[in-house]
Amino acid sequence: MADNTTNVIIVVLVFVMIVVTWLELRYLRRRSKSRKQKEASRPEELQDEAHNALLTTRAIASTLAEHGGVRSDDVDSVLREAQMAYNRRNYRVAIDLTKRAKDRLVTLRSQQAAQGDIAKLDAVAPDSESEETTTKEILQKEYPPNLALSKFAISVAEYSIEVGVASGRDVVQARALLVSAKARYDAKDYSGALTVARQAEKAAKGEPVSAAVPAPPSPVPAETPLVAAIPVPPTPAAVAVGSACPSCGAPMKPDDAFCRKCGTRVVLTNCPTCRAPLLADDAFCRKCGTRIQR
Repeated sequence: MADNTTNVIIVVLVFVMIVVTWLELRYLRRRSKSRKQKEASRPEELQDEAHNALLTTRAIASTLAEHGGVRSDDVDSVLREAQMAYNRRNYRVAIDLTKRAKDRLVTLRSQQAAQGDIAKLDAVAPDSESEETTTKEILQKEYPPNLALSKFAISVAEYSIEVGVASGRDVVQARALLVSAKARYDAKDYSGALTVARQAEKAAKGEPVSAAVPAPPSPVPAETPLVAAIPVPPTPAAVAVGSACPSCGAPMKPDDAFCRKCGTRVVLTNCPTCRAPLLADDAFCRKCGTRIQR
């Protein structure tokens, strides 16, 4: 009786093992088949993606060339390489190349938008036989270089100064630079106005400002005479302090704004505290922070 029970148990266990093995094999076959189907469909998906990317990028390049005046030999070369990769069934390479061409088109479009209407007219070939003045020539005559950019930079500097005041930053230097930028703009020194306005924006944001500022081409107005101060001698032990008046030669102290003898106004070229070089529109020393009396 015990032997029969044992045999029955063994048969049942063997049957259960066979059923479990069959189910596992069936599951594994389904999973393997599904994986093969996915792998087989990936090249087709990549092919469609590469084809669509080529068509889209070519359409963008054609539209920008016809209506926006944006043309680039580099973009055309990259698209040709993408087409060759597509023909060789290197779909991933084709997708990467079309993405590079599209990024280049976006960069060119942004540069053109920043330059304005003159950049669009640069793409138009001039007619050598026509004697009439073109729109490009009119724009270049009416709008000198950096005119619009300097005006925009001045407005940005004004806004940055307002933000700096609201944030509690020291904007004295930024305001002095802004005044200098406006003076250069009024004198039609648009390149100098652009440079100084950008420095004013940096100063308003608390960033370090370069000391190189282009001098305005126009002379200083008569109501604000500017007398160049003589640099401090390199051997201060032989001289009392400060420099000499450029008009009468009388000795002056480092913090004197006017000559004590003849009354000539002098613009300091060095900080009276640390001897660091100063610009004509500096209100504070860039090195030690000493306030400059103007």
